[in-house]
Amino acid sequence: MNPADLVTPQLINYCSSFKTIVVCGYTKTGKITIAKKLAEQLNRMLFISDDYSFEKYGDKSLEIFMGNVLPYYQKNIPIIVEGVLCFRLLRKGVQENCFYPDLILKTNCNDETITHFYKKDGEESKIPRALSFNKGLNKIWNDYLDLVSLDPRIKRSHYIELNTSL
Repeated sequence: MNPADLVTPQLINYCSSFKTIVVCGYTKTGKITIAKKLAEQLNRMLFISDDYSFEKYGDKSLEIFMGNVLPYYQKNIPIIVEGVLCFRLLRKGVQENCFYPDLILKTNCNDETITHFYKKDGEESKIPRALSFNKGLNKIWNDYLDLVSLDPRIKRSHYIELNTSL
């Protein structure tokens, strides 16, 4: 399964009416492939959370990421935001009442597929840590969903889950 194949003309047409699109998902699930194709097709600026890695920015990675994304969001400029850091961005956006994307595209695939792609990329030693990391991302996602469900005044994002399992 090539994640780019999920970016169909129908999905592109649907996404075209949304200003702020978040593409989030676990490691090795095709987020970047999907986000790049969407950004190209919709002629949108793309923010890639890997560019704001913990290795590069430490504890400030989310703050710097948000600092770059929010000005575009606040000016209602159409953007696509991608990556594992988006889980934290979504949660913090609700906590601070500052970021409510119009559409969330969440990639989802089974652990076997994730394991397959780590092996394919010669990163077999990273598999246990990655699967554990994905569980942490799932907790953040659930925290975000809980926050959104607690306050009926919060703007709800449209949501599509894309299955990228092999």
